[in-house]
Amino acid sequence: MPLDKLIERILGDARHKAQGITDGAARQAEEIAADAEREAERTYEKNVESARHAAEDEKRQRVTMASLDARKAVLAEKQVLIEEVTDRALKETADLPREQSAEMMVSRLLSVAGERDGELILSPADRDGVGPEIVSKANSALEQSTKKGRVTLSDETRDIAGGFIFRSGGVEVNSSLESEVGSRKEELESKIVEILFAGPGND
Repeated sequence: MPLDKLIERILGDARHKAQGITDGAARQAEEIAADAEREAERTYEKNVESARHAAEDEKRQRVTMASLDARKAVLAEKQVLIEEVTDRALKETADLPREQSAEMMVSRLLSVAGERDGELILSPADRDGVGPEIVSKANSALEQSTKKGRVTLSDETRDIAGGFIFRSGGVEVNSSLESEVGSRKEELESKIVEILFAGPGND
C-alpha cells in the first residue's frame, strides 16, 4: 500500500478531531476577545477624557493578545496531530501484511541495487520472516531485467521498524521506514495541514 494512500486514510480518522480542535479554539478566542473588549469598555467609561487613548490602547492590546494565544493553541494542536498521523503511518506501514511488505521492499530494492552487488540488512523479524523471499524475488527480477547487480541476505540486522538497508562496497543506502518517512516529513506536514485544516479562518 503506497505511503500517500495510507496517510490519506489515516487523515480521514483525524479530520473530526481536527475540526473539533479548531472550532473550540475559535470559540475560545471569541469569548476571550469579548471579555477583553467589555473590560476595556468598563475601563474606558471610568476614565476621564484624558485617559481615553490609554483605554483604547489597552483594549487593542488585550484583543491582540487573546488572538495570539488562540493562534498558538491551534498551532500546538496541529503539531500534535501531525505527529500522530506520521507515527500512525509509520506503525501501520510496518504492520502491513507480509506479501504487501515484501512487494514494497522488492520494488525499492530493485531501484537501489541495479548494477551493484550488495547485502540486504533487515530488522530481526523481517530477516527471519520475509528476508529470503525478498532476496529471491529481487534477484529474479534483476536477472530478467539484464541488470548485473545481485543481492544477498546479510547476517547482520538493524533495529528498524521496517524497510531495509542496502550495503554495497562499504556504502549503505538507508531505505528503512524511519528514513523514508523522515526524508518526506516536510512534504507530509504540508499535505496534512492542507487536508486537516483547510478552510476559512484556519491558520
